[in-house]
Amino acid sequence: MLKNKKKSLRHILFAIDALTGRGAEKVVINLGEELLKLGHIVTFVIYENIIEFDIDPQINIYKLNPLIHSGSRVFSRLTDHKNVNLFKSLLSNIEMQFGTVDLILSSLPRMDRILSLIKSDRIYHIIGNPLSLQSGIRKSIWRKKISRIWHMKRMYDGRKLIGMSQGIGEDLVKYVKVRPASFKAIYNPFDFDQMKFLGAKPFKLPPNLISKEYLLHIGAFTLQQKRQDLLIEAFALSKLKCKLVLLGKGKDEEKIRKIIKKYCLTDQVILAGFQANPFPWIKHARLFVLSSDYEGFGNVLIEAMALGTPALSTDCPSGPGEIFINDMQDSLVKCGDAKALGEKMRKFYSKPPHINKKSLKRFEAATITKEYLELIP
Repeated sequence: MLKNKKKSLRHILFAIDALTGRGAEKVVINLGEELLKLGHIVTFVIYENIIEFDIDPQINIYKLNPLIHSGSRVFSRLTDHKNVNLFKSLLSNIEMQFGTVDLILSSLPRMDRILSLIKSDRIYHIIGNPLSLQSGIRKSIWRKKISRIWHMKRMYDGRKLIGMSQGIGEDLVKYVKVRPASFKAIYNPFDFDQMKFLGAKPFKLPPNLISKEYLLHIGAFTLQQKRQDLLIEAFALSKLKCKLVLLGKGKDEEKIRKIIKKYCLTDQVILAGFQANPFPWIKHARLFVLSSDYEGFGNVLIEAMALGTPALSTDCPSGPGEIFINDMQDSLVKCGDAKALGEKMRKFYSKPPHINKKSLKRFEAATITKEYLELIP
């Protein structure tokens, strides 16, 4: 066991459901890699053995191998308690090999269920989205609303929570009725130099695309949150003759294809799939558009502007309004308003909005990483 670690050397463990190609998972990877650069020890414990990213080999990765409950949900808590013992046993083995873990950051529901049953001052839960919207609490009938609120409170009441935006904390208290032991808003970390490096990688646009003459959208194909239906309707209303490119994948892809046909945009809207390196696509776009009903933060907005591509977003809970501040507020439109979104698309295609590079500095990885390390006593 590593008993005599240097005082400045910390061991941070991330407990997460999986490492699939989505925003919350990418945030964890970015944060872990930034901690590695600073010389710290980083360990990932994943609930499900899915890894869709190239992970730095210096990061220790362990699979929890949980017990999966297949019967009535009434007894699911019994399985959770057994998985707590599995996690504690695995944690003990990790600490024997790499030294004491100073900070445990739990992310996503399945790991949160397990770690919420462990009393430890070193455990924090990272909340990536407004839970009242993600779980449907605001729109549910009263019985479902009470059930879902109870479920969230059972996990997060009295726990130390981190939100990817201030709006997430406000949502938790107002709509989910959670009373955390503490809440701290810590924005997502961004390695701007790495983004620029990846954006400059050799890249050839498909034959039907011309640099700086297409609009771009990146997000999971889930209409409930990302609202590609609104995006496509707004694009149709804009009457722009350029292309609209959608990068991503998800359960609603076939529905999105039907919506494209509905608006007779088959020749203009391109579904280019999931891209491991989306940054050249972002760099060559004329405008990035986000159409969500809610976001935890809105990473892609920062990524676009860091690469010099103007961005446009619905003013949804809870991240975009905290990104587009001061002289960038013109980049926000009313949530769910296809006409307003289409008008801004047309306006910004001709006259791109301002990018305040100084404002982006508050999201630099070095700054964000320091905020996480300050959680350690």
